[in-house]
Amino acid sequence: MRINIFCRVMIVSFVLPASLIAEKMTAEKVIQNCVDSYEKQMKGVKDITIVTDRDITYQKWTTINGKTICKTRYEMEIMGKKFVTIYDGVYQWQQDPVSGKVTKDTIDYNPYQTIENLKTTPAQYGGSEQIDGHKTYILDIKDITKLMGSAKPEGMEKVRVSGKLWVDAKNWVTRKMEMDIEGVDEKGKKRTVKTTIEMKDFRKVNDLLIPYRTVMTMGGGVPKLSPEQEQEMHKGLAEMQKQLEEMPPEQRKMAEKMMKPQMEMMQKALGGGGEVTEIKKVTINTGLSDNLFDGSKLKQ
Repeated sequence: MRINIFCRVMIVSFVLPASLIAEKMTAEKVIQNCVDSYEKQMKGVKDITIVTDRDITYQKWTTINGKTICKTRYEMEIMGKKFVTIYDGVYQWQQDPVSGKVTKDTIDYNPYQTIENLKTTPAQYGGSEQIDGHKTYILDIKDITKLMGSAKPEGMEKVRVSGKLWVDAKNWVTRKMEMDIEGVDEKGKKRTVKTTIEMKDFRKVNDLLIPYRTVMTMGGGVPKLSPEQEQEMHKGLAEMQKQLEEMPPEQRKMAEKMMKPQMEMMQKALGGGGEVTEIKKVTINTGLSDNLFDGSKLKQ
């Protein structure tokens, strides 16, 4: 569940654009460009609400002890019951959807303000690569928990998480993230879980670029395609996506319904299946109440 929550929240934390021209690229330059872009685009943004076909995330920026903090509330329904996680700047609160029990944990850093964590996360430059027709720079991160906090799957201990980020060379959005989770299960057997998160269909909301489609894949899936098949399928997806992005809103809405089955089939073949999340609505500066982020108000 922790990975799913991070996937939702990072939509805002990594996707803000900037018109910067890279010279000889390094990890430090990629990170600095991301930070500069984020800080520039977030000026004037006080809160954001993201509604998807699966969940809803509320974020509100405030100052606590001289530091800018992103308070976060994440909600989703599980078997008809609401699962809630709140980060109030000091504590992380969670309400179990079945028992209704509320837990409270102290966190010594902001797990949802990933751009701040990126500033101090050791990374190496891993070259460049095309993602859906876009040039990206790769960041290799040996310990990705320094960026996003714990990513421990249930039933695993002694977990080590490494990963990669694919950052757009033009707009400085993160188009792909990969995590290799290694640990030991309850029986003492070594386990490895690979998680891939792909951000697609970027749209502008108040000048912020937001990925309206996120695909998260864990583990294996369908048989691996040949390099030629992958190249052809990536090309086809890129062409479809470009067509959608160039359409007027109403026309795009109709086309998405028609093209969705084919695009999902192609993405499943490329990614080995995956959990697809689509954003339905994004609102900014609506004056979110502080009560939303008060974990003590969660009912037992």
